Amino acid sequence: MFLRRLALVPFALALAACQPKIGDPCVRAVDCSIRGERQCDLSNAPFDPSGEGECTIENCAYGTCPSEGTCVAAYGSAFLTVACDPAREDTWSEAQDGSALPPLDLCAADELCLPEGLCGYILSVRTSCRLKCKKDSDCRGGYECRATGSGGVYVSPNPDNPSKLLSGKICMPDPAS
Repeated sequence: MFLRRLALVPFALALAACQPKIGDPCVRAVDCSIRGERQCDLSNAPFDPSGEGECTIENCAYGTCPSEGTCVAAYGSAFLTVACDPAREDTWSEAQDGSALPPLDLCAADELCLPEGLCGYILSVRTSCRLKCKKDSDCRGGYECRATGSGGVYVSPNPDNPSKLLSGKICMPDPAS
């Protein structure tokens, strides 16, 4: 019995070493994990040159992704309809003449004023681990390294400072491919 278990150790180590990484191409969930902790996100498949999705971990939070990934919050574009002023939303500011300007409060209590000047509905946000990058060559073929921080796509907030919107770079399908 002991020898049989011992014989399985190299197999288990090889299986763990071969586990797909965040951003790897996939067509179905088992391409990413047989245990179910990683999913195959096909939302970008129509833009992928091979029509494949990418391995992700859904519903992540700041600091919970594997080392190759970063947790990204994406706000549904259907909900980005109300204009706001990020400099004045929920905060007092100063006018050019030095007088105090009250907060505008254009976003509802369950919305966040995003830097591009649109209210993002907090309950519509989808978080997932995405492959982080520094340059295009860090991404697979047909993908490019793009900055987050606009278009409703942001690095998931740090719970120690939730109002600060973070930015980073992730691999996304290259529209030119």
